Amino acid sequence: MSFRSSGWICGLGFLGLACTGQLGDPSSQSASGGTGSDVPLPQADGSLPYAAPRPASAALRARAWLLTPEEYGRSVRDLLGVTVDVSDMDPVPDNGIYPNMSTSGLVRVSLAEQYAAKAEAAVLALSDQQLRALIPCGKVDATCKADFLRTAIGKAFRRPATAEDLTSYGEVFDLAAASGDTALGFRWALKGLMSSPYFLYRTEIGAPSDEASPSFRLTDHEIATFLSYSVLGAPPSEALVAAADRGELADPALLPGHIEQLLATPGAADQLGQFLVQWLRLHTFEDEVDKFEDVFPGFTKVKAAMFAETQGFLRTNGGMQGSIASLLTAPVPRSDAALSAFYSSDPSGATDTERRGVLSLGAVLARTAKPYLTSPTLRGLFIRDQLLCQHITLPENFTPPPIEESELRAPPKTTRELYETHAAQPVCNSCHALTDDIGYMLENFDGAGRYRTLEQYRSPSFTAPMADPQPIDAAGRLVGTDVDGEYDSAAALGEALSRSTWVRECVARQAFRFYFGQVEPARGVPPVVRGTAALERTGLLRDMLVALLSSPSTIERVRE
Repeated sequence: MSFRSSGWICGLGFLGLACTGQLGDPSSQSASGGTGSDVPLPQADGSLPYAAPRPASAALRARAWLLTPEEYGRSVRDLLGVTVDVSDMDPVPDNGIYPNMSTSGLVRVSLAEQYAAKAEAAVLALSDQQLRALIPCGKVDATCKADFLRTAIGKAFRRPATAEDLTSYGEVFDLAAASGDTALGFRWALKGLMSSPYFLYRTEIGAPSDEASPSFRLTDHEIATFLSYSVLGAPPSEALVAAADRGELADPALLPGHIEQLLATPGAADQLGQFLVQWLRLHTFEDEVDKFEDVFPGFTKVKAAMFAETQGFLRTNGGMQGSIASLLTAPVPRSDAALSAFYSSDPSGATDTERRGVLSLGAVLARTAKPYLTSPTLRGLFIRDQLLCQHITLPENFTPPPIEESELRAPPKTTRELYETHAAQPVCNSCHALTDDIGYMLENFDGAGRYRTLEQYRSPSFTAPMADPQPIDAAGRLVGTDVDGEYDSAAALGEALSRSTWVRECVARQAFRFYFGQVEPARGVPPVVRGTAALERTGLLRDMLVALLSSPSTIERVRE
């Protein structure tokens, strides 16, 4: 889609939004940047109508998907019945999307050494009683080797043991037991299993007989593994494995029922909470968000409470019975006295105001601001990216001038005045017109999330004298969406976005990325289409997840 305004044009697409400083014909660019005649034109009020996606193939690419450190820890506990510390393991590289993306995992030398060390430490630390509990016959006896290996391999690899598996790990067992310590055979076989790629990775490669075909279906046990790690972040339960053994998971009529059962377990709510925190880009909040203490005194002391407030709000409004409407419009309760006092600590906002929806959460507001100032641009980018799936990219080889140059040329009285001066430059206007007008609607909350009605602007350089307090102007205009209009507060903006089909599709797309571990190959991929339709019907996140995970894309794969 494209949106045209005086002096600029931007391609407003679900796959990206490229800003240029040029005039152009809004019908000449498609969502992917090409030409096309099917691009919607603005309506009379200037807004762009929602355009349903073209249907796309259900088959996703074959892959092997490395467990995250947290998933690895749960998998070790499921196999051995003991807990391992994963806090010192190499973190998954930040890909800017979600930490569990299937393309992010890479076993470097240091991580391989960590796997080996943790496996050896874990099996050697097993007591005799703990080791016997892992052996079907209950005895540390070589005659129990075959049943032990069959059971351990099935649990570790999350599929039935093959003849090759039994032979290979039988040799490991025999080599270790030849030392005269039979227990060492059991321990070293477990260590070998924990070092195998079949333990460390979730495979989506189909049965060996499918290797000659580009299109194939996951095995029932691969489906069980996909569903369990995606929904619970842990290996499949005995009940889910039994359903895989019976061939039920590949049956489209039975699959939704098994997903419903998974979503009813406590681990599913925890996983949904992780998705929502990461969707709001808050999973690194406590480590990465800092403020200048002389500008926002007391912020450091309430950071933990601010994050806890977010988690509590998401549990209440974003759980299995949560909805898009509640996430964007529900009142934020006050539960921490110190945090409430901090929110009211700005001299002009002593009475604070009722906060509604995620856009008024202190953690979101602080995350999308600078250490010393708000940032209408960062806040607008956040809403475009995370709530509308409209990613803004700068023109190639273009470096925007620093906003501090605008501050030095004409000392502003408010942050809004600074950003308006900066955006007035022709080379800056095209992108800032799409972001800053959204960010202005949040200006009643300062860079640390405190409510205010006045702003006493302080120069970013901290050398210019402070301006006199000025009234906050939080009026802005939302453009390029299906709920365009003028709004003057975070609450009004949240209410508008809660009515947007674009937002519902974006949430379904974000959920696809998290639960499937990849960026959607096209808007029209079945999980996104079904998830969006579920949100249109009921608005409930749980219904979206059932629709998302019971689509053909859960089963169908292709080799490329």
